[in-house]
Amino acid sequence: MMMSFARLTAFFVLLAAAPAMAATEEDYLALNKSVVAGHVLPRIKAFADAMSALPPAAERACASRNATDIRALQAAFGKAMDGWESIQHVRFGPVEFFSRGSRIFFWPDPRNSVGRQLGELLTKKAAGDITEAAIAKDSVAVQGFPALERLLYDEGAAAKLATKAAEADKACAAARAIAANLATMARDMNAEWSEGADAYALDLEKAGPEHVRFMRHREVTLELFKSLYNAVELVADHKLARPLGASLQAARPKLAEAWRSERSLINIRLNLAAAQALYAGEGKGESPSTFLRDVAGERELDELLTRAFAQTLATAQGIAGTLEAGVGDARARPQFDKLSREVKALKALLAQRLAPALGVPVGFNALDGD
Repeated sequence: MMMSFARLTAFFVLLAAAPAMAATEEDYLALNKSVVAGHVLPRIKAFADAMSALPPAAERACASRNATDIRALQAAFGKAMDGWESIQHVRFGPVEFFSRGSRIFFWPDPRNSVGRQLGELLTKKAAGDITEAAIAKDSVAVQGFPALERLLYDEGAAAKLATKAAEADKACAAARAIAANLATMARDMNAEWSEGADAYALDLEKAGPEHVRFMRHREVTLELFKSLYNAVELVADHKLARPLGASLQAARPKLAEAWRSERSLINIRLNLAAAQALYAGEGKGESPSTFLRDVAGERELDELLTRAFAQTLATAQGIAGTLEAGVGDARARPQFDKLSREVKALKALLAQRLAPALGVPVGFNALDGD
């Protein structure tokens, strides 16, 4: 199955993209409204809802200091991260206002900024000074999920939280502050996307010569395409490539996105599922898939992309165990190598075939780092 998929992908990405049928601004507006309403807004709300449960869980765990409440806090952390990983790919609008994306999830972190900044915070500040307001003004490295993961999952962290020592008081204060900061950002992000007459989702529909940022609806479509591409690119070039290394012997599991909580593979599955959902569409209305078939006249490309998304996600879901244990295990490694090849092939399809077919061709430099 994988060989057939890889060969078919290689054949199609080498073809020159056929000119898309003429798409009108109304076509792009319909696509944008549908993707925002069916994909972006529900996922932003789900993230905000999941985040709202995290601060009270942190308060209970730090008040009781018992193992049951600490495990409940870890479970709330997992659900909140599920929500983030399902919308992490959308990197424009309120998600990026006030640097929220980096504040929510500062990663990759090649210089261990999270470890250094969090260590400094816990060393230099008293527990009473570690508040949500203080955290929100601190380094982005200590404001989000990676810092909270260390507090909950570093070796001995859960046992430390269960004590009444001064160190535990500081760790609990940091956990409460970070949880509250995350919940505030998620709540504000959701409100700015969806609430009121000036909601960002409504503003996107007004693209035109007088718009502050988007002169055409096609430009909004480009942002949505880049969100789709981002989901796959982040998995291919960071979430898999970094821990896999160049070989079995060069595997670096501690470069995985969430190795302390051992949920790096869970995150990848959520990312790929979100990308597939964005492409195929959620609910009624237009999607990149229907746009390819009905507007661009690219039925074969749509069929190829549909198979590629399904195959890649199936491979990710079929891997047993964790990424952290598997990348350096000779028996498990081939599954991750296969997934890496498929995600890279899907990434190439999106950049080289889907973007031109949508009528939003962009250079690789424009995609890198977005």
